[in-house]
Amino acid sequence: MIRSMYSAVSGLKGHQTRMDVVGNNIANVNTTGFKASRVTFADMISQNLSGASSPTGTIGGVNPKQIGLGMSVASTDLLYTNGSVQQTGKNTDIAISRGDGLFVVSKGQQKFYTRNGAFSFDAEGNLTIPSTGLYVQGYMANNGVISVAGDNTTNIRIPAGKSMEAQTTATASYTKNLNATTPGYEVANVLVRYTDGTTGTTNSYNPQEKGKLVLTTDKGKKIYLGSSAGTQTVGTAPTGTATNPLYEAEITNITASTTGTVDLKLKIDSTNPSSPLKINGATTPINLTGLTSGTYKFGDVYNISGTITGIVASSPTDVTLTLGADNNITGVAGVTVTVPRPTSFTYSIGDKYTGQMQIDEIKAAAGAVVTTVDGNRAELPAASAPLTVTSATQKYKHLGSTADGNIISVTRESTYEYGGRTVSSVVLNTKSGSSIDGLVGTNYAQNDTFYPSVATTITVYDSLGAKHDVPVVFTKASNNKWKLSLGSGGDTFNITEADGTTTTVALTKTDLKFDTSGSYVSGTASLSLTYENGAAPQQVAMNLAAITQYSGTSTIAADSDGHAAGTLASVDIDSTGVITGTYTNGVRQKEAQIAMAQFNNPSGLTKMGGNLYQESNNSGTRTISGASDIGTELTTSALEMSNVDLADQFSDMIITQRGFQSNSKMITVSDEMLETLINMKR
Repeated sequence: MIRSMYSAVSGLKGHQTRMDVVGNNIANVNTTGFKASRVTFADMISQNLSGASSPTGTIGGVNPKQIGLGMSVASTDLLYTNGSVQQTGKNTDIAISRGDGLFVVSKGQQKFYTRNGAFSFDAEGNLTIPSTGLYVQGYMANNGVISVAGDNTTNIRIPAGKSMEAQTTATASYTKNLNATTPGYEVANVLVRYTDGTTGTTNSYNPQEKGKLVLTTDKGKKIYLGSSAGTQTVGTAPTGTATNPLYEAEITNITASTTGTVDLKLKIDSTNPSSPLKINGATTPINLTGLTSGTYKFGDVYNISGTITGIVASSPTDVTLTLGADNNITGVAGVTVTVPRPTSFTYSIGDKYTGQMQIDEIKAAAGAVVTTVDGNRAELPAASAPLTVTSATQKYKHLGSTADGNIISVTRESTYEYGGRTVSSVVLNTKSGSSIDGLVGTNYAQNDTFYPSVATTITVYDSLGAKHDVPVVFTKASNNKWKLSLGSGGDTFNITEADGTTTTVALTKTDLKFDTSGSYVSGTASLSLTYENGAAPQQVAMNLAAITQYSGTSTIAADSDGHAAGTLASVDIDSTGVITGTYTNGVRQKEAQIAMAQFNNPSGLTKMGGNLYQESNNSGTRTISGASDIGTELTTSALEMSNVDLADQFSDMIITQRGFQSNSKMITVSDEMLETLINMKR
């Protein structure tokens, strides 16, 4: 009876332990990453009343006679199964959604392991568990490259506002397709547009490349130097002499302003049907003075107008009109204009008269702007005498003045000239009736076959991190052969940057060739860039080997390395634990990777509280690496929930309760039996 009581007591203790474990599981039903435990029982040592005997020839064997002495707790096992994933929306929260890996955290030299991925960055940019301050361990990147080196982990530190240095562009790689069936057009003639605003048509266009020195001043002005210009010094005003001017070129036009007025002498043009026959009864020229707006060219037409206030038929062939005070001839009411008698319309009082006179002389005062055929524009200096233009070929000499400002840079710009004038653009008129933009630096002739070019842009970053867009043009030369050029059609190109500086680009190349199946055969190119902004000269290699030539659409595009300086704007974490930063310059760069630990027997880890585990003698060999290396998958902006199943726990609670009640009943019954035995003596 005493034995049964003690057996029942051991049962009470064992079931109490089981109830403690169930209670702990239920208490942690909402603990992040918690792993439930279970209790297993084993019977205790038994008392032998007699041993077993083996069978003989005359009698069979006899089993041993044993009485059990109760039960004991055999183990409390950690149920290491994955919990459900709960989305949180916080980008530094991480759930282990697959696999038995653990995060590695540290306190000094001590390392702990956890399934709790509720991480956050502290004041110094360290990735931590904010509830305990433990540092999350991982592998830091070096210039975007992560080297996973086993146990060689460190604190993950990504400070807010981290800066990224500028990286110089070294390579531009082209991909995608050039249209093998790009249509060709037969050239009828070429329309040439010049920088002075004039145009001309030719059957044969053969431009001449001209390299000119350009002065840029602190007042934002550019001066294209002539061949006779003397030495110019940065930091001083540009200077020239009458014998060696900064430039000397034919005058294209003169622009008036409120600070630089223009006087015009207008004459009657007998060859122009829109010209009047007489002004105030005479054919002598008239003078307009003090014009404060408008651009004027010698020999060009000047539009006259005014409201008709009177009409007189002066002869069978002429009509004299009287104009009101709104006329732009004298500005005084009563001026008369004699014009041919109209045959298809009638003049009426109150109508608006318009006509044209020829500009026979231009006199520009200081402050007016003179434009020349070489692309220069200059404001007439205050100390100079008025400039009088009496010929279409008259030249202007610019000697320089303080109005130009001080020189901040001297560069060389390549331009293209045709017929002695600087070309701004060309348009090819084809025999099919279409007009297509051509390349300024390319030769064209009537009856040539012209292929439209494919324009692309390479983004280049210099040593200071400044961005430059370089136009590279691909033009079909013949079947399976393409020529490369820069934006103007030549091998040099000048880019005027937003800050007023000039970038000079030179192209070194060979023709791009394809085989009959559209695959790349040969073709090389590289860019040489020089800058005015203080950046170092630069070489950019162009990789053309990935280009194809198939029938269809030209989709060719360039992707270059290099980038501007930037500041870290945000971070995100992928399913392998790689932390990627996005910078204000648009670059995404790997910053670190979270380390994961794996054990042969994770159920053998020792619980330390605070969702932490520590190695034990039976946890097995530790492996630390990246998540994908140990077969673990992470879910970001989420946390792993507890794996406690309440239905199982309540079932265990009921069974445990019944087991406890049964053992307590055994003690009660044993007590009653002892009482009966004692009462026998009485």
